[in-house]
Amino acid sequence: MARYLTPARIGLLILTEQYLSGHLASGARLKVLSFIASHIVASTGNDGQAAVISLDADAADFLSSLSGLPSDVPGRTAHDALLQRLWKLDGLDALHTLFEVMNQIVTPASESEHTQKQVSRASPLSQFIRRCSVEFTRLQFADSQQLWAAFVSWRSSTYDSWAQRNPDDAARYKQGAEAMNEHQPTKLRDAEEGHYMSAEDTNDLITFSVHHLQRMGTRAPEAMRQKLQSWISEQSDSSVQSLQHFMAFFEHWRSGQYTMALESLHRYFDYSLIGKSSSSGSETMRVYYQYALLHLSVLHADFDCWEESVEAMDECIATARENQDTACLNFALSWLLHLRQAKPDNRISGFGSVSGLLGGAAGEHDEISFLKGKARETKHWSLLSSTLLEEAKLDMYTVFANGSTPKSIELVTQSGFVNLQHDLGTLMPATTLFEGATYDRLGQGHLASRAHDIVKFVHGDQAPFSDRTRSLCRTAYGVAQSGRCSVALDMLQEFLPVIRGVLKLEQRVTGFIGLLQLMKSLRSENLGAAAHYHSQLIPIRALGDPELDFEFNLLEIDLFIRQGDLDAAMKAVNKHIKQTAGHSAGDIAQRLHFLVLKSTIFALSGQATKGFSIALRAASTASRLNLVPCVLEAIGALATILNDVSEFEAAKRLLDAALPMVGQRDLVVEGVDVLTTFGEQMLETRHSKVTAQAFVTSGEAQIGFAGMCAPGSSDQALQAMQGDKLIERGRGLYARLEDVSGVLECLVIRSRLARWRGDEPCAEQADAQYEQLLAHQEASPELV
Repeated sequence: MARYLTPARIGLLILTEQYLSGHLASGARLKVLSFIASHIVASTGNDGQAAVISLDADAADFLSSLSGLPSDVPGRTAHDALLQRLWKLDGLDALHTLFEVMNQIVTPASESEHTQKQVSRASPLSQFIRRCSVEFTRLQFADSQQLWAAFVSWRSSTYDSWAQRNPDDAARYKQGAEAMNEHQPTKLRDAEEGHYMSAEDTNDLITFSVHHLQRMGTRAPEAMRQKLQSWISEQSDSSVQSLQHFMAFFEHWRSGQYTMALESLHRYFDYSLIGKSSSSGSETMRVYYQYALLHLSVLHADFDCWEESVEAMDECIATARENQDTACLNFALSWLLHLRQAKPDNRISGFGSVSGLLGGAAGEHDEISFLKGKARETKHWSLLSSTLLEEAKLDMYTVFANGSTPKSIELVTQSGFVNLQHDLGTLMPATTLFEGATYDRLGQGHLASRAHDIVKFVHGDQAPFSDRTRSLCRTAYGVAQSGRCSVALDMLQEFLPVIRGVLKLEQRVTGFIGLLQLMKSLRSENLGAAAHYHSQLIPIRALGDPELDFEFNLLEIDLFIRQGDLDAAMKAVNKHIKQTAGHSAGDIAQRLHFLVLKSTIFALSGQATKGFSIALRAASTASRLNLVPCVLEAIGALATILNDVSEFEAAKRLLDAALPMVGQRDLVVEGVDVLTTFGEQMLETRHSKVTAQAFVTSGEAQIGFAGMCAPGSSDQALQAMQGDKLIERGRGLYARLEDVSGVLECLVIRSRLARWRGDEPCAEQADAQYEQLLAHQEASPELV
């Protein structure tokens, strides 16, 4: 098997002979030379896509661009002249003659004045000719025969064009083929297309495939794997075999086969050392060993083997320092810092090794500053961008960080600028996702959704599969929070076949589908179905996905509350608060959410005063850190508690202060305009449930305030009317969310309020809606 020579390159040699022999018109010579040069560069470079295109093309497609170029014969094109020369090769002896002629063209510079039509030995064209000639000379006879058979198959697609222009030659070729029991010329167009792969082309293709798998985080299609396997099986080169195992390592990794991935990784580096041992010995072993440890650590971390991951990374850092490999060392330090932030509750002492490498008890900000300095010093821009994102995450998630959410936005913007300045296309989607997360924490849900859309519509197929999956899951969950669970479920179901076979991504999408089904069941008060989905989702905690865990914990507490099991809800809340306390890398927003839930449970259990200080502390911390959704939830909980202790005016003033779009003067004005401006800031968060609860709580405060007015006064009637409108607005939002319990609660309040006002028709209408909704709920199936 040839290492470099292929039928397509023999065709380029023949075209080079045509160019040098003067069989082309003067106007076509430059274009033909450009054609030859472009394919020489593409065939010897690292552009995998160009290699795939040239290898998949037969002679008819490969040489089709020459059909419009004139030759030195009137009425004939350069394509016709080339085909005539191609089909003059009638055997392996003619192929030997071709290479002898090409060898005579390339001569030393001192003899160039004695021979015509020669090429300088220093030119790229001369290097191409000499490489092909030397390799053909060294081929064994069996390999030469195989190359000739591949060349005959390759040029067969041009038989019809050549026979039409040269009927006499075609007839003689047909007679000779029949005499030698070769393929019938009339069947050449139907012959199976086969590809003669050189070792270098196979190596380039596998390298490109591995790079694509590593960058995109996906798996190769089945048809592509079979084709690569067939090409690899024909090669005996050790470097090709090692890359085969490296590609298998990524395949097994993405498919969730942990043991097979370890085996493939070990085989890859064993073959790599065998292929390099003759040239560099033990030195190569040390260089390959540190990168083996790097891949091994990432593999362990992806399968939640944190102890093994830290041990492998510590050894990788030590080896990289010994070999003075700065790039590997910096990446290993960055990955170790990421491990510590990704697993904040881990008690492994190995996570402190980053500080030890800096020469003292350094904090996380010192470590980040060290990595940023090293990245700028070595011009490792991808490391700088990822370190800026880690710093933004640290400032965003921790309470006592030097920055806050606005500081995080600044760091994310710097990371995005580095990506654009240095064309780091793979990191752009991750930066965009982080930007969307910061907008969501600021209560700008519409900007967050636009950031997620950028990953889908701007980066598209160029984004890694993990970023595309994360973007889609967040988009779908945001759509569900606004009341369109069915639409969100359809989005995830349609995307599921795209990531089929990539275990981690498939588990994430399946987990979010289960969360949406649980959310939909809770809103429809189908507690039996909700308990079923809850039991099915308990194993997702083993995946180690913080986002999935947090959303599942919130829905689990909501399930306990709707079931009336407040003790279980309180135990779950206290457990999660304890888990998020004391770890510097824990997300403070999650802790604040659980604190607000704890105050709400106290209010539901008749102990509202115990939850007041908790909700007040959560609101103060969230306001200081600019966590707008947490602030709004905490203020809603505070207003509920104030209503429970009959502080209606204070609850009303608190909600007015939380919604600056509505002033005190606007609240006493009659008309629908008051209701359209109310809750505008809450609507921007996309949390329709929080907005609905705010409307209902404000309506209850208005009704309670009306009870404190003089009986029968116009002020009392006005307050009661405004309260009824607010309750109705909350009922409309609950109906859009398909939240049955919220709608029923609003209908009960409206019915009682109507009877208190003496409006019996309105009360009967509310009762009829209540009974109709109950009847529909009883008739609904148990599982949705």
